[in-house]
Amino acid sequence: MTASKTKHTYASVWKTLSAIDCSEKAEKKNGLTYLSWAWAWGILMEHYPEATYDFLTEEWDREDRCTVWCKVTIGELERLMWLPVMDYKNKAIVSPDTRAVSDTRMRCLTKCLAMYGLGHYIYAGEDLPTQTEPAVEEKPAPKKSPAKKATPKKADNVTPIGGIPDTIGDSEEASKVVDFICQTADTFATGTEQELISFWSDNKKVIDTLDSEYPEHFTQLKAHFGALRQSLKNKESHDE
Repeated sequence: MTASKTKHTYASVWKTLSAIDCSEKAEKKNGLTYLSWAWAWGILMEHYPEATYDFLTEEWDREDRCTVWCKVTIGELERLMWLPVMDYKNKAIVSPDTRAVSDTRMRCLTKCLAMYGLGHYIYAGEDLPTQTEPAVEEKPAPKKSPAKKATPKKADNVTPIGGIPDTIGDSEEASKVVDFICQTADTFATGTEQELISFWSDNKKVIDTLDSEYPEHFTQLKAHFGALRQSLKNKESHDE
């Protein structure tokens, strides 16, 4: 008799893996904390033996610097992560050898696992702003100005990523909101750090709702943004 397969969700996987203490398996090198990929994968297999990983084709820029990509799949769930090949000063290596690329692949694997919750705090990086500068209050338009009347005040509540509501009904909806925001944020992978920060600020209302009412989902979102921001900062420093 074949056992029925459990249908995993991002929220359920996050709840399981984020609760695991990785502190004893983490090592500090050159001011950064690293997690053993062998231990991390072993933990994943204990909970999700059907999980698989795949290394995508590396990206090489004009200066012959390399960025590796990794995809981890758990059932129907997928997470994608990238990491430049760096030296001990965390600067991109020009013309890295195969050993450097191989080592970076495995670090990228553990970083990708963090997107599911395992040791996510290790890769959170700098927090993105939780408060924005006070908005400049606009002067009321003249009564006879049709242009101002045509712009309802509630338009400010609609986010630039498809009109996500300010209120979230339940945990399942919160999970869908987080997944949608993360997927949209990933489109900034080729953009700039400032664009990502602006994206966070533009959607602050729904993010604050997650922070106050769904802290686990907010932690997942913040970890994703932190990792993405760090990647963009690395790219910008490499391009200078």
